[in-house]
Amino acid sequence: MKHITDELLVKYLLEACDAQEIEQVTLWLNQNEENLVYYKQLKKIWDESASLASAPPIDTDDAWLRLKQKMQTSKQGFSLYRNLYYAAASILLLLGLFGAYKYVNQEPKTNTVEIPIAIAPKVLESNKTTIIDTLSDQSIVTLNKNATLAYPSQFKPAERRVTLTGEAFFNISPNKSQPFYINASNDVEIKVIGTSFNVKSFDAYTEVIVETGIVEVRKFNRVILLHPHEKARIDKEDSTIVVEKNKDKLYKYFRSKEFECDNTPLWRVVEVLNEAYGDSVVIGRSDLKSLTLTTRFDNESLESILEIISETFEINVEKKGNKYILK
Repeated sequence: MKHITDELLVKYLLEACDAQEIEQVTLWLNQNEENLVYYKQLKKIWDESASLASAPPIDTDDAWLRLKQKMQTSKQGFSLYRNLYYAAASILLLLGLFGAYKYVNQEPKTNTVEIPIAIAPKVLESNKTTIIDTLSDQSIVTLNKNATLAYPSQFKPAERRVTLTGEAFFNISPNKSQPFYINASNDVEIKVIGTSFNVKSFDAYTEVIVETGIVEVRKFNRVILLHPHEKARIDKEDSTIVVEKNKDKLYKYFRSKEFECDNTPLWRVVEVLNEAYGDSVVIGRSDLKSLTLTTRFDNESLESILEIISETFEINVEKKGNKYILK
């Protein structure tokens, strides 16, 4: 189950991870259900223990005993909690240090040094449906299916930073003193002040399309600025940032629920239909891929869309099992 250390998970809860570590934890969380269960149990321990940090020096031995008793009464497996013991020990050690620091630095009967309690990041998962979420800064994020967004419940004063796996559309609330950063796949960082744009963050590639405002895209020491209606793509095995004018309107489908084709090649139409419907549409002849289509489909079934494509290009659609073959 475990491929990352409990120390890293505690660091993640403390919001002390760098961009690479955040991506590492996010990917681990999405590997399987067991990892997510482990994290949720650890976070529960964190949330319940955080209140101890505001108290005078805590008795970590007593807290540890109570924690063990509570965990032993659970119905979860022993191996899971044996690992959680070590993780919880790290948390209790941190809380002990917090309490000791507060006790030493407080002035008798007067002012007390306040120790900030770390806020654990949230993990938003869209799974099989598109979801919309409003962040604490009033920025709005629309996640496409099977996407994950990790973000703090409260942003730091100097920056707003999230980590994306999958596809999402961002409408960022302007704040020049608090830039918005997105940690994407392939070591790509996206920086904005206030703008709207689409991001695909996959293992094979990262893509950014800007609708309004200006977006900074960075990979290592390479930085480019994207303007409205421009698109940048960064492939996994290449550090080059390829920029071009964006003519594709189909990328909006998961927000608009419409498929708008404007001289769009058939291969691209099929690609988006497969994303949207989860079916397998295959182009059976290579000469069909470059055919272009200009139309708009609005809340129509896949069968209806394929029927229109068939009539437009005078081609056949054959269904074999779960596959639709255009030929």
